[in-house]
Order: sequence, then structure tokens, then C-alpha cells
Amino acid sequence: MIPARNNPGGDSGMTLVELLIATVIAMILVYGAFQFFVIQTRNFNEGRTTSEMQQELRWAMKYVTDRVRLTGNGVPPSAGFRIIDNFDGGSSYSDSLCILSSFKSLVVSTTQAMGNLGSQIKVSSSEGIEDYDLIVISYPPNGWQEVFMSTKMASDLHIYHDAYPPWNPTNKLQHKYPSGSIVSVVSHFSFFVKVDDEGRSNLMVLTQGPYGAMILAGDIDNFQVRFKLKSGDWVDVPDVISDIRMVEITLREMSPEPLDGYIDPVFGDAYKRIELHSLVIPKNITIVAE
Repeated sequence: MIPARNNPGGDSGMTLVELLIATVIAMILVYGAFQFFVIQTRNFNEGRTTSEMQQELRWAMKYVTDRVRLTGNGVPPSAGFRIIDNFDGGSSYSDSLCILSSFKSLVVSTTQAMGNLGSQIKVSSSEGIEDYDLIVISYPPNGWQEVFMSTKMASDLHIYHDAYPPWNPTNKLQHKYPSGSIVSVVSHFSFFVKVDDEGRSNLMVLTQGPYGAMILAGDIDNFQVRFKLKSGDWVDVPDVISDIRMVEITLREMSPEPLDGYIDPVFGDAYKRIELHSLVIPKNITIVAE
């Protein structure tokens, strides 16, 4: 019989079972820490994306609503263009909204009677008037008023209006405006969603002139407009502009890239979507000839 070996220091090593248990516990801890890191990173990325989307969405909404709120400002009745118009895309497609309004608060008067219907008018001041500004000229005593485009830099107190359809079908006005006629500057804005070459749907803004449409906000996949009438009814396209009492604007933005681990509860994909609604009261609505 072999006697047991004395071990005055006690057991100092680990058995294979203990080593395996320690390894498993360590792996569980490492895996848990890794999962925590993955979840925190995912939450951070989602939160950052959401914050950036909200910031861009709010900015775009403010840009649109600020202009809708001033719809018709400075535009005389029967100027020849609808001051607000919505092209309804239905439930499947985005709407397109057009508005006409004054944002410069610039009002001057003519200082010389027009000798003909030609391509210039003389005003008391041309300061602040630029190429491709829309000009409203009116003479209230006769009920004359129309919109044309300034097609040449205002100089020597003259505003030029060469042909530029649809604003200037010809280089002539409809009337010979007398001295003292009222002149103001207005702008035309068109808002619509367009898909670019990369497949991204963007909210675009187009003004008068040759500059073309510019991106107002990226990844806007839905733009809807509704109107509340004085009857209390909501419609997509108003028949009578003066009946409008409130405008509801809806913008929906989607994340530019799919988010890891995210599933949209409505669309079932990995793109996060944020929807923003705004109610606007256009205080300057007037009746404009269609």
C-alpha cells in the first residue's frame, strides 16, 4: 500500500473540472460584455440617426410652413395666378404644393407713365430688386394688376420684363400703367418629392427663374397636404381658395441606411421612419383669378 504524499501547503492547483468551469464562466462574462457593447452601440447609432432625422425634418417643416403661413401676402386680388395650389398624389404618392407670396416686404411706386406696353417700367427705387424676382404691378383705381418677372438687373430706376413664360408670355404688359402704380416683389415656391439617381427620395423646392430645383431635405418618402375649409371639411384640393382656413402638412423621413437589429413596425424593413405633422393658418389668403 502506497502512503499518501504529504502536502503541507494544502491544494494549490486546479482540477480539470474547475478549469473548465472557470473557462465557461469567463466566456459567459465576455459574451455578456460583448452583447452589452453591441446593444449600446446599436442604441447609440439608432439614437444618433433619429436625432439627425428629427433635426432635418423640423428644419424642412419650418421652411415649408413659414412660406405657407405667408401665402398671398402682398399679392393683389385677381393677379392672374393661384396663390396656393396642391397637386394631390393620393394615398400612394406624395403631393406637390405651390404658393405665391411676398417675402421681401418691398413696395415702391412707378414715377413715370408708360408710353407703351414695352419691356420696362420706371420706379421710385430699384434697391433690393434682383434678376428673376416676380413683380406685382397694380393700379387700384382702374382695377389693373398683373405679375411679371424681372428679367434684367434693375438699374437707373427701371425694371425690365422681357419675355419669360409663364410669367411673361411676351415682353409686353397688358396695360399702360400710369405714374403712381404700386409695385411689389413676390416669390413662387413649388414643393415636391423627387427620386434621384441613387434611389433616394428627396423633398425639393423650386422657385421661379433658371436655377432649377434644389434639395430641401433628404430621404423624405412622403409629403402630404390637406386643407380645412370654412365649412369644417378637410379636402386635398380646395375649389375656392378663400374658403381655406387651415393647412395640414405631413412629412415622413426614412433613415438613409437600414439600421442593424431594427424592424419597422409598419413596413417590416430595417429603415427607421419619423413622421411630423404641422397645422398652419395662412393669414393672408385672398381670392386670386385662376
